[in-house]
Amino acid sequence: MDKKRIFILSSIAALFFFSLIPCHVLRIEAARKNQTVFIQIIRPDYRFSTRYIHSVELSPVREYFIIDRNFRIVLYETTFSSCNTGLPTTLSGDEKFYNVGTHLRISNMHRVLPELNLWVNKKYDNTLTLGDGEVLELPSLAGDTLLRITVEKLPVFNLLYLKARI
Repeated sequence: MDKKRIFILSSIAALFFFSLIPCHVLRIEAARKNQTVFIQIIRPDYRFSTRYIHSVELSPVREYFIIDRNFRIVLYETTFSSCNTGLPTTLSGDEKFYNVGTHLRISNMHRVLPELNLWVNKKYDNTLTLGDGEVLELPSLAGDTLLRITVEKLPVFNLLYLKARI
């Protein structure tokens, strides 16, 4: 075999093996369609937050999440402006409650979630702020629907395939 052919075959083999390397991703799916609408590689300590207008209280709610070292979604803080229907009223464990003038805050939370399901609708101003500060208008990803946010371990090949389909 000549050097050019060896180089090409070696490159193909390297790409194949590289594509099998696993990575952890934050994945958003339109749940009813089972369709990926966003995907991004993440590492432990990755942070993101959601914001929405509460459907009953019509007040803003922001929830703060971190990806722990076991690649689980952990709710660690929430802020809201009223303490009525459907909003937190009790603390558990070492959680702390603060009245910060214009809003209320619960911090020191450690609520592990297997996934995050959000009904999104333009009228409720659903957003997701990523770790780098990028803000995603969630209804723009798939319309007014149920979105599922998960952390998954995927081979790089699958990640590239899903990204190509978005």
